[in-house]
Amino acid sequence: MATAVKTLHVFLNDRKIGVLSQENGQQSFQYAAAYLNDENAYPLSVSLPLTIDTYYDPAVENYFSNLLPDERIRATIAFILHVPKENTFALLKGIGADCAGAVALYEPGQTPQSQNDPVYRELSEDEAYAVLDNLGQRPLDVGDDGIRISGAGSQEKLVACVFGNRVVLPLYGTPSTHIVKPPILSFPDSVFNEYFCMKLAKACGILTPECSLLRLKGELFYVVERFDRQEIDGHPHRLHQEDFCQLLNISPQCKYQDDGGPGVEECVRQMAEMRLPANSRIQFIRLLIFNFLIGNCDAHAKNFAVLYRDGKPELAPAYDLLSTMVYENMSKKMAMNIGGENRMGMIKMEHFEKMAESCDIKPRLVRSEAKKLSAEILPQAEVLAKELDTAYPDLVYERIIWQIRKNRNLLS
Repeated sequence: MATAVKTLHVFLNDRKIGVLSQENGQQSFQYAAAYLNDENAYPLSVSLPLTIDTYYDPAVENYFSNLLPDERIRATIAFILHVPKENTFALLKGIGADCAGAVALYEPGQTPQSQNDPVYRELSEDEAYAVLDNLGQRPLDVGDDGIRISGAGSQEKLVACVFGNRVVLPLYGTPSTHIVKPPILSFPDSVFNEYFCMKLAKACGILTPECSLLRLKGELFYVVERFDRQEIDGHPHRLHQEDFCQLLNISPQCKYQDDGGPGVEECVRQMAEMRLPANSRIQFIRLLIFNFLIGNCDAHAKNFAVLYRDGKPELAPAYDLLSTMVYENMSKKMAMNIGGENRMGMIKMEHFEKMAESCDIKPRLVRSEAKKLSAEILPQAEVLAKELDTAYPDLVYERIIWQIRKNRNLLS
């Protein structure tokens, strides 16, 4: 016996653009006719172009599943919501009111909280600490009244708003503006690691969102502004974005190249097809080189994204930068191959040149960027480490610098 069709209305900002449906466990998505008739309409995703036709799984599952956290956190959220962890539709019904980019999903009859009329609940220091300390049992603070926020990724985080030293929860789909991360349980210095790497990237001319450290009850938490938000008339508004798994119609379970996910060549080709400005592609190459130099082996397809401003695509600012090589029990293989090689310690300048050729980029351009970044990253890292060691002392800065020295030598 067939089950009833379940539906969620899909919005970009405050505009309903289509309907996500589920019937007998299968999903479909169709754009709204009124939206298609709007001359300013743009696609939900490059992988789901504007059309009157209905889209079905796996394309629908691949896009919408990428809005959700990774498997471990997803399973915990599913347990809290009393739904199967494989049921993307049911999970988005519960937490899809504030997703990455401008996407929001609501049941029929509901509409997004106006971005000009936000609703917040301010937390005391004790309350904020308790929420962050309990993310392992309650990811994203799911289950709290009014919390309907989804955040992709594998690390525990709180997607919220931070005003000075105050943590504020946006309710009923009010846009969040910040991501707050506690230390990773196995790597207690991860807060300092990510803060250092993000600050270093900015010092090296790589576009990054603003980040800071927040002290609650004596413990420090990493805070980063959401790059997919902008302030208009004093209120946060959403900017649409999609990561490279969404762009390339890839399941989040295949985000690593070794698991069938996108490689550098596919990402560069996609940027070319989308006609991203040339500086976006150079920014992408510089970010690849930077990740290699700091020893970030976890720069997979979901850690790169395209941001849309007035419907025009550009490479999103860098995010989730972490030196994974400083941790013995983390993989020593790059998430994306460089010129056919992914083993740290084996990648050299010739692999970057080979990568350039396969991307139809002049090898001398990549070689020039690699030499330039190699020359400037170490002095910038040493200055930054001295600065941070005064305010936030930790041994991880020197371990990252040691890794940078080692990887610079490989490009000599």
